[in-house]
Amino acid sequence: MKHKLSALLLSALCALVSMNCGKKDTTKLDDTGDYSKIAAVDTTGAVTGDWIIQRELADPQSLNPITLQDATGREFSLHVFERLMWAAGRESYDLEPWIALGPPEESPDHLTYIYKLRKDVTFSNGKPLTGKDVIFSYKALMNPLVDAAQQRQAYDMLKNVELVNGDEFTVKFTLARPYFKAVYVLPDLQIMSKEVADPEGLTDKYTFEECKDMITAQKNPAMKKFGDYFNSQEANRDPSRLIGSGPYIFEKWDTGQWVHFRRNPNYWNKNLNHAMVYPEKLIIRVIQDQSAATVAAKNKEIDLMYVVKPMDFVKELNNPEQYNMKKADPYEPVFTYLAYNMKNVLFSDVKVRWALAYLVDRNQIIDKVQYGLATPVESPIYFGDKKHFNSDLPPIVYNPDKGKQLLSEAGWTDSNGDGILDKMIDGRKVDFKFTYLLNTNESRKQTVLVIADALKRVGIIVEIQTLEWSVFLEKLKAHEFDAYMGAWVLTDYPPDQYQIFHSSQAKNEGSNYPSYSNPVADSLMVEYRRQFDESKRIEIMKQLQKVLYDDQAYTFLWTPKAKYVYADRFKNVRWYPTPPTAYHTPEWWVPAGQRKYQTAN
Repeated sequence: MKHKLSALLLSALCALVSMNCGKKDTTKLDDTGDYSKIAAVDTTGAVTGDWIIQRELADPQSLNPITLQDATGREFSLHVFERLMWAAGRESYDLEPWIALGPPEESPDHLTYIYKLRKDVTFSNGKPLTGKDVIFSYKALMNPLVDAAQQRQAYDMLKNVELVNGDEFTVKFTLARPYFKAVYVLPDLQIMSKEVADPEGLTDKYTFEECKDMITAQKNPAMKKFGDYFNSQEANRDPSRLIGSGPYIFEKWDTGQWVHFRRNPNYWNKNLNHAMVYPEKLIIRVIQDQSAATVAAKNKEIDLMYVVKPMDFVKELNNPEQYNMKKADPYEPVFTYLAYNMKNVLFSDVKVRWALAYLVDRNQIIDKVQYGLATPVESPIYFGDKKHFNSDLPPIVYNPDKGKQLLSEAGWTDSNGDGILDKMIDGRKVDFKFTYLLNTNESRKQTVLVIADALKRVGIIVEIQTLEWSVFLEKLKAHEFDAYMGAWVLTDYPPDQYQIFHSSQAKNEGSNYPSYSNPVADSLMVEYRRQFDESKRIEIMKQLQKVLYDDQAYTFLWTPKAKYVYADRFKNVRWYPTPPTAYHTPEWWVPAGQRKYQTAN
């Protein structure tokens, strides 16, 4: 539903008046305190059992690891589907072998990588995981008719995946060109069961070479049939089609209500480090309204929740111990931003984007809306990544006079005195009016309302449209928006900005939603990917940040502190610096006498 600015603005300003303008938070956090130090492992006497009911704002977009595009889907799919290697320790980004026996054999020219697979890995249905499942998973990803553009961009250098001498436990990856992150990217894809996900063997009827060209793919009936199926609700939501080798089994999905996962009693991994799996069930409970979610937390109906509204975290949950809860506010590698559709004549001029940046009072919003639980940022690199972060970018300070000057220089004036900026474009007068697109996130709405008020004072009129999460995502992919507020969870290391800023990713439902394009930025991103000298690569990344900053590719806002509440009966709750979440619920456990849900194997 589209809301008029005036009514929403009044409610937002009334809400702001009642907010505590200071940054002091006297609420009680969990015992770790300093989140830069990871708590010691606490598994002495650990037993399996109990459930974790986790509140989410919306349903996952998908649980198919190839096609999903949202953080919630990724978080839970990682409990079901496993990877060749991953940062299992969570204390650093160092990769550890998982399905693979060890790191790959890499050719001197960086074009081939051979992985030996473990022979004891089984899917939850008891069937062995082999190289054929690995090849299938990559063929599914690379099919251009599959809705996986966001992931596929990271593998655009992939030329072929094949067995070595017919050995089902030796897989060779061949690249068309070197990519320094291949050692991170190649083993990162979650492996699906070919037998379950492709019962007709459709992926056997096309090659990796055919995946390179959309026209070729559309002419291949098997590729089209597989794409149609793999994009379907059945392939993305049906538990019988989503069988993995991981510690949890996807059990059921009640749209808008619950998603259930149960512990895999026959999980193959009993001995590797970091394979602790204690909760009997992991359950998503969808509660869209934050106030209702806060009540549910107080009533002990949920066990883990990200608190969307900072005011609720600071005020409503001020004394979590009275609800048998604890709080934690670690930083996570996330950044929040505003994006403008650069195909829209309103935003194609960089002076306009800079003007809009100067009209955002970050410090006021962090203070009053975020309750001080955020740090301003000027680039997409996590400030905790000291190696790649460009600390030389000047902070953009709220400056409405500078904003008005830049708008005037870009030709936006109030020619008829009606209080609204306008400009002659293609022979007609255009008023500076646009709509911010948001998902159902109250904190973002409050933020945009404050920004809208600042814009109105210089003659820019803004409306706000709030959409359910999956619809919001579809609008972004189709570039059907004027502007929006979003956030990116940074999920890989070292950083690579190609997915969200390279001009090629503005096509075919890629992640460059604003259609940002700059040949200099493109060339830096390409050079960065093929540079194996780390010192040179770091310098390229810092240059890229400067170009993105100068272009205001996004209006970068802040990195928020995570705001979690969780039931105090859980032991071994540790907070990590690595994505996609600061926690890892499979390693949480409850003493037998404190279980809320008396289940165990």
